[in-house]
Amino acid sequence: MNILISWLGFRDDFRENASGYDVKADGFTACIQRDIIKQYGIDKHVALITKDNSNGLTHEIERKKYLMRHFIKDAYNQTIEFYQTEIDKSDLQDFSVIENALRSVIQSFDESDKLYVVAGTGPTAVGMAWCTLNMAMKKRFKLYVLQRPEYIPKGKLSTLKEIEPHIDQLLDDTLHEHHFSINLPDNIYKDEIVELEYSKAYSYAQSQDLNILILGETGCGKDKMAEYIHKNSPLAQKEYKPINCASLHEDTLYSELFGHVKGSFTGSLNDHVGLFEKCKGGTLFLDEIGDISPYMQQSLLRAIENKEIKKLGSNDIVKNVNVRIIAATNNNLYEKCKEGSFRWDLYYRLSNPEIILKPYRYRTIESRKNIIDYYLEILSKKWGRKLNISKRAMKIVESYSFPGNFREIYNTLNSLFPVNTEISPEDLPARFMFEENQNDESYEAVLKKHCLNIYKKYNYDLTETKKALGYANVTQLMKKLKAWGVYKN
Repeated sequence: MNILISWLGFRDDFRENASGYDVKADGFTACIQRDIIKQYGIDKHVALITKDNSNGLTHEIERKKYLMRHFIKDAYNQTIEFYQTEIDKSDLQDFSVIENALRSVIQSFDESDKLYVVAGTGPTAVGMAWCTLNMAMKKRFKLYVLQRPEYIPKGKLSTLKEIEPHIDQLLDDTLHEHHFSINLPDNIYKDEIVELEYSKAYSYAQSQDLNILILGETGCGKDKMAEYIHKNSPLAQKEYKPINCASLHEDTLYSELFGHVKGSFTGSLNDHVGLFEKCKGGTLFLDEIGDISPYMQQSLLRAIENKEIKKLGSNDIVKNVNVRIIAATNNNLYEKCKEGSFRWDLYYRLSNPEIILKPYRYRTIESRKNIIDYYLEILSKKWGRKLNISKRAMKIVESYSFPGNFREIYNTLNSLFPVNTEISPEDLPARFMFEENQNDESYEAVLKKHCLNIYKKYNYDLTETKKALGYANVTQLMKKLKAWGVYKN
């Protein structure tokens, strides 16, 4: 079925009159019905609308739906369906809410449906979300803008113009050649500590019946490890699907994992196959597993333990759903189990075995320098110049622990390049100045840590800090702070 999806524009599609408002014959939705439906062989036109939790616009929404439905019937002898999204009128500038809601809209249709999405009306954030989803969902739908006759030379009918990412092959080849990526090559990423964990992962990968739990802080490469396990397992030619459990609401996550049936919630126009069924016989990577709700923990436990699932809105059990689970989290699941916020039985089924990826700060000085030098090299190619950074500032960067790991390193260094003058310690992010280096127990390191804590406590007031620390005068303290590269003017 050919289905066209658009947005019902309250301003573009309607005009005010003495009795309230009526449908604009040259509006966005009317033009689609007049010129597009038959020209492109569209079987169904679905217009998206917001919901109104406050009920302040409920009457207006219903009135406009009624007017549009009857206008289309009388003017063109056609029909239109309205789909109430999970986007409240107060969320129309919240990109993440809009993107999740529109993703659910797309997934509510049958995979055999050919979807035409028309952007250009409604809030700007809606159009932006359609563009990102078009790339993220690997062209599950085609994205268009509506070209009205007045913008087409000798045009009599509106047409659809497909939106596609601009591809510059020469530029893409150059970028590929220069490795513009935050992914480190193996010879830099895998030091002695990491190599040991990858050696374990290779052994675990061979036993396809083992579920594996990857533990590690944010940005330390858990997703890279999961892909490595899949590619080196007997299931390498089977399906591999990753999902971030923390990024979705409970109902959306349930639907994504286990599927739903038509009519199970507002706007669910067709059955939807979940990832457990899509990955049957393959591997499912559940990232941020420590953030799922108790209900999802119970549902996931049933799926893993009994190899069966129940779709949202259905009482039927789908049996023999055999999927290998690789889960990852930056939470301490053992502690969460002790606190009662994570199920012991689910933890035991996920964690046989566990792999612990050590964070960046555990690496040797040589390994740290290699990583920083690599990112500086690719960023220099990106920006077309080298970073002008002082020796003192570079020493601070190299000794900083980067708790955000590789993502933080890349993003921090990238943020320094717009500065055309020499980068001094004062130009570095404030967090660099107040890091607690627990590995350095020298007298100077302990003194520095204590002084910085007091300096920060008194809001960088030199006089108050001097009194608290017992320095003879402000100049003496200032000299020490400047030597550490943390003096704030």
